[in-house]
Amino acid sequence: MSSSIQWKWYGMLLLTVVLQILFLRDLAIGNIAFCFLYLWALLKAPLQIPIGLFLIGSFVLGWTVDIFYNTHGMHAFACVCIAMVRPLIFKVLTPANGYDERSSVSLAEMNALWFFPYLFIMLFLHHVILFLMEAMDASLLGISLLRAFFSALVGMLVFGLLELFSQNK
Repeated sequence: MSSSIQWKWYGMLLLTVVLQILFLRDLAIGNIAFCFLYLWALLKAPLQIPIGLFLIGSFVLGWTVDIFYNTHGMHAFACVCIAMVRPLIFKVLTPANGYDERSSVSLAEMNALWFFPYLFIMLFLHHVILFLMEAMDASLLGISLLRAFFSALVGMLVFGLLELFSQNK
């Protein structure tokens, strides 16, 4: 992982957490769709990041959000879960010729047929875990899945727009 990519990622990590905590905490669309901007840093993490470092970083990121949201570790658990599943998702979505070691997770380097399924799977998985833990009741399974689906769609829209505006042409 090159130094410039690493520092750029750390900056994005810090910025997304601050924006999430200060501005997006109570932002919801009809109490059904939520945008968790801090996940952008996890989803855009470099391909070659060591898994141990990524798991610890995911936990710290989720725990930081938990502290300000008063959610008792739910975000940390969901973040660690998607960090553990990320290598499996990469194996499933790997192109025939593999990844270039300099590749980054971006729409510019990966095509839309790879990027958007990756984005949706990771967001939906995170949201399902988070909302099911929040509900803790089988009778709320339907609303939890509905919230997860619409939150994943909102996340895809926001992150897709961020990707389009951040492409270097």
